[in-house]
Amino acid sequence: MARPIIHDLPLKRLSARVESEAARLEERFGAPLQGVHEIAPAAFADMTAALGLAVGFAQTRGHGGWLWVRTRRQRLDLGRISARGLAALGADPGRVMLVETRDHNAALRAIDEAARSRAIGAVIAEVESADFTFTRRLTLAHEASATPVILVRSWRTEGATAAHNRWRVAAAPSAPNAFDPRAPGRARWQVTLERSREFAQRAGETFLMEMDDAPLRVRLVPALADGAPETRPHHALAG
Repeated sequence: MARPIIHDLPLKRLSARVESEAARLEERFGAPLQGVHEIAPAAFADMTAALGLAVGFAQTRGHGGWLWVRTRRQRLDLGRISARGLAALGADPGRVMLVETRDHNAALRAIDEAARSRAIGAVIAEVESADFTFTRRLTLAHEASATPVILVRSWRTEGATAAHNRWRVAAAPSAPNAFDPRAPGRARWQVTLERSREFAQRAGETFLMEMDDAPLRVRLVPALADGAPETRPHHALAG
């Protein structure tokens, strides 16, 4: 089963306080996802990368199905969710329950209800907007249900919300392919921790994240060594 790994970009000398927070961040990514997370693409063209990262985050939840919420308009604009794309990221398409709503308000109601359920492994939701009040309701629901929520936002997303973390993601060249240097390898993303209520000292830092075949966990690893083999673009979750 695939999992995301995080690479520091760049490797820095950290103060004792920040080193402690870095260790806590690594510990958190080594455990099943918790909390309310926002993932926003760096540009409109990075929406596929944002959706792929959302799948990577949800992968850390080893039990229960995922409820994926989107509107009819998003399906028309972005295409259908591809079962083959999910499988390429190591996800089981059979775990995904897709909810398509008529409009944005109906999507928010579905997300709110799902976040309160303890029977769901994770909620992935594509939302046009989510204000502080709505995200605060989600964080309170998470405290009661322990169901994590991943909000995939627009590239225009800005301003404060009550989400625990906001990740800004851009597509990155894939990892080298161990069997064919001309072929794409594991999917990678360049991710900035734009806002964080958990790891304030790491906010603004950029990481390189990739999918890997290993037990369901995420770990923080050193920066990539200079002179790594040239990599090729990887487009995951293509519809």
